[in-house]
Amino acid sequence: MKLAAVKRRLEANEVAFIHDPEGSVHFWKLRSLPALQHLGVGDFTYPTSWRQLKQTWEYEKGGRQYEFPGCDYHVVGNMDLTADDNLAVVTTSYYEHQTKYSIKQLVDRYTVSEGTLVVVADDRTFQPVGGTRPLYQEQFVDRVGSYERVYEAIEESYADAGWQLPLRDTKNLFAQDNAVLYKFVEGTRLTTVEELLDVLPDAPYLPMYGTFCEIFAAADAQGSGPLENDDKIEALGGWLRRRIEWDRQESIQIARELNRAVADDVETFDLSYAARSPKHRKAKEAARELTPEENDIESKYHDWLTNDLP
Repeated sequence: MKLAAVKRRLEANEVAFIHDPEGSVHFWKLRSLPALQHLGVGDFTYPTSWRQLKQTWEYEKGGRQYEFPGCDYHVVGNMDLTADDNLAVVTTSYYEHQTKYSIKQLVDRYTVSEGTLVVVADDRTFQPVGGTRPLYQEQFVDRVGSYERVYEAIEESYADAGWQLPLRDTKNLFAQDNAVLYKFVEGTRLTTVEELLDVLPDAPYLPMYGTFCEIFAAADAQGSGPLENDDKIEALGGWLRRRIEWDRQESIQIARELNRAVADDVETFDLSYAARSPKHRKAKEAARELTPEENDIESKYHDWLTNDLP
């Protein structure tokens, strides 16, 4: 399916339905967010706990939240958008039927509005509470298909514009974008997300860098600091696994390596140190080779490389 066809399906009806991931995978649910952002969706809702460094058994409210940039997050029970604004909701059959966080109200709201609700659910036969048939069979729903098809259409459009997505172990477009930018600036090709995270501390111009500065921000002082205990480290592994296609063991191992890097060098993921890095000048020089008016991809890359850290 071509990218233009994907965009038409996202806009053709009141609700667009995508299922992801295939099979009985309990994580990876948020890997689709950057692709939807690329397609013009900027507002999202999904369980708040997926944004936090919490174990699955920790249900108390509150706590800091983290997400890769570009995602405007909203809580289902306190939606501050009008129904004329496009919104993506990521959910599962479990959350729909075993918790109070049903999307039925959102679906009802968007069937009588100008905006489009994009539903990403873990089962192609996903059925909201009170429904009598799978959501995709409703007349007001356009079935886009699997996320794999959406990603492949985006990947093809990147190739047509002269950009290759290099990471072989993920379909998270944001991770791919960071790997593309690293090769563009440094000349070194990365092939896995683990390789990307290995070089990230020395590449503060990458848009992913700021998120880890927030995660490792020292709680009681300026700068960065390691997470305080094994529970938090394992929770970081879970946070990563919702976005990257790792198993539990691999995600926790990588979380430990990131935490060890911060413990060994307090300047790792420290915004004040990163702001002084000569790598920013190198990135801005590379950005001069881009033509932001050429297409959305180069425009996005130019913005990332020329923006200063907060």
